[in-house]
Amino acid sequence: MMLRIVEHKKKILLTVILIALALNTYTFSLGYSAASKPVLEEYANDFSAYYIGTWRLFHNPTQIYSPGHYLPGDYLIEPTPQIFKYAPSFLIFFSPLLALSYQNALNLFDVVQFLSIWVLAFFVYQLVKDKNLLIGSITAIMILLTPTALSLDAQIIFQGYYWGYAMANAHIIQTTLIVGALYFAYTKKPWICAFLVAGASFDPRVVLLALPLLIWYSRQTLRKTILATIGFIAAFNVPFFFYQNIGLTFLQEEVKGSIITQMYAYDWVPLLAVTILTLIEATNILISKKGSIIAIFKQNKP
Repeated sequence: MMLRIVEHKKKILLTVILIALALNTYTFSLGYSAASKPVLEEYANDFSAYYIGTWRLFHNPTQIYSPGHYLPGDYLIEPTPQIFKYAPSFLIFFSPLLALSYQNALNLFDVVQFLSIWVLAFFVYQLVKDKNLLIGSITAIMILLTPTALSLDAQIIFQGYYWGYAMANAHIIQTTLIVGALYFAYTKKPWICAFLVAGASFDPRVVLLALPLLIWYSRQTLRKTILATIGFIAAFNVPFFFYQNIGLTFLQEEVKGSIITQMYAYDWVPLLAVTILTLIEATNILISKKGSIIAIFKQNKP
């Protein structure tokens, strides 16, 4: 009887996830169409920052973080490319896309981000399948859709994902990376966890927010996870300190605050995912401890 209840609960959760994926697919269709032309009048999509930053890595490395937007000799992106603001490690993973033209690279990047959502759905399911059904369902909806009340336009209810796709912004794939890191920490696979943390650290805000949950899930393999994470982050970033001072330039810009921007709708996609997973795990810990205290009290009661 208990087994049937558990199977029934998992089927409901899977149904909720599939509905969320269907809605995300619809949102992707809208965002992908919008990404075919510049969303902003003055600047190209966020993707332009990644493309021009990687292009400069090979053709003008001292100007990767240049605030001048378009520089003489740059790859032409109209109307104006945005400024690259991420850690230099991002350039390693992005560089294969430089083999394509700007628009083809943007289209492929958006498709890869959309496909990563299906991997994200797997991670979410594994992390919440043993939790309360209502909590698990809400968690799946919040992570896979990030519903907001920022617009009355019924077509773009899920603005975090819509603008992530429309601007081809990397925070969508970052969500898959950081939740994947949490999943592999949970399943005690420190090397994979560390690699994904290093991959997600191109924007360190989300990684910092995820640290408490990463440490909690990795508590049995904490030393190995920490050493592996430091090793991967160093491998991805330290070489840039010995090539045209790219690493030092990034740190200088970080300290000056010139690469820190305001929060946009797509920024909330990874931040909300980490926040809600942390909250439900903290709630479970408190409930578990409360249950243990009550059990001990009952045993000691005369």
